[in-house]
Amino acid sequence: MKRTQLNINIDPNLLKEIKTSARKEGKSLVEYVNDFFKKHLNNDASDDVEIRLSNHENRLKLIEENIGLAIKQKKKFPDFTPQEAANFNDFVKAIFQKEVKRKKYNSTKDACNDLISHLNCFDKWNEKCSLRLKEILFIDHGDSLDCDEMNSLKDSRICPSPLRTGIINWINNSEKGKCSCSNSNFPSEQIIRAKGAELISDLDI
Repeated sequence: MKRTQLNINIDPNLLKEIKTSARKEGKSLVEYVNDFFKKHLNNDASDDVEIRLSNHENRLKLIEENIGLAIKQKKKFPDFTPQEAANFNDFVKAIFQKEVKRKKYNSTKDACNDLISHLNCFDKWNEKCSLRLKEILFIDHGDSLDCDEMNSLKDSRICPSPLRTGIINWINNSEKGKCSCSNSNFPSEQIIRAKGAELISDLDI
């Protein structure tokens, strides 16, 4: 035989409140208590579903991030030749000068520091790279980034082309450290290597 009664002890004051609430809703005490527990159980079930969905979303996000990282790691560029490194350095200097005028920085020092802030968030960028960059930007015939230094940047876990990505993010005020290799509105690394500063006149930024 099914049991339909539940013998429990309820605080007298609480029982009065329950009876008052039941009368206000025009329900008997039994109806009110039954409805209350049904709603409570349904809410718990709904909460459980939301928690599970949230957990699934977090897992999917983690999977997507891992897949994205794997794709970036697979995307490798060939080593720089001396001429390609020189072309890239010339491009960096030219794009910097153009962007300084467009953004109207108070000084080239402020502009340089802003650019470096978009570069030093990458794991392979270091203080030596920043010093080399400053020589490219401010010293004629200074020591620019050579082949070995440019090639070492390609081993970044975050982005295989951190210098190009950093410049793109700097120009667009994009999120720092975000890989922008897929940006098709900016010259590709291969084209920059081949043409260098020649690209600047046709670059619309």
